[in-house]
Amino acid sequence: MMKKTILLCLALSGLMFGACLHEGKITPEKDENAMADSLSQPLSGDSTVYGLVCDGCTDTILIFLPLRNIAMNPDTFNILEAMRQHRVLGTPDVGDKVAIVRNGKDSMVADYVIDMNDLVATWSYQVLPTLHRRANMNGLSNQQAVKQLNDSLRQLLSIPQEYSLLLNVDNTARSTGHYRHNDDSPVEYPRLKRYGEWQLYNGKLLLTQIGLDTLGNRKKIETDTAELLLLGPDTLVLRFADGMQSYYRKK
Repeated sequence: MMKKTILLCLALSGLMFGACLHEGKITPEKDENAMADSLSQPLSGDSTVYGLVCDGCTDTILIFLPLRNIAMNPDTFNILEAMRQHRVLGTPDVGDKVAIVRNGKDSMVADYVIDMNDLVATWSYQVLPTLHRRANMNGLSNQQAVKQLNDSLRQLLSIPQEYSLLLNVDNTARSTGHYRHNDDSPVEYPRLKRYGEWQLYNGKLLLTQIGLDTLGNRKKIETDTAELLLLGPDTLVLRFADGMQSYYRKK
């Protein structure tokens, strides 16, 4: 039975890899780098391990084949407390890649289970603009300034823009959405942070803004830490330092 389980996991892993190549989502080089950098070698101080879900899982245990060595026998993690604390994020199915944060006292107990197949996606949300205040609005409250606008300009305040966060399998990220305004526009949208990388760290999602230095080389600007509150088939909820953000899956 154990040999059948291992063969099933290996076969599913190969099918998933082939499917990614066929759909053009990743190249062999990118997949190899992603496996080495993010899945097999977690960040320093991170207790996360990555693997494949095997057959035989229940609401209390998760059968897990480590990606760092798929020739090993599957491990069995106790996920009872993680289920009670709503820290099983996503819906782990046989063959899915998952990230498990091990308990500090018992390495075979999972504090978090995060389904990577569910997390890697394009997540979107909508934002409304605010009034672009000009010099002639000094001394006026926001409500008073809005009343000065004609109906057509006032309606612009109710037109949403869609922002999106794309999390790729190779741990690159991309933020999309139009927020820029010209000086003549009466409204402005919230500034969009341009994330270029993402990583998991002890159950948290790290999102890093990437910029260019004076020589045109990529450099890390700032990293935001978000707590994963909910990961469903079509919903992602993150808690940042300045509040919560809900996303819907972009088809």
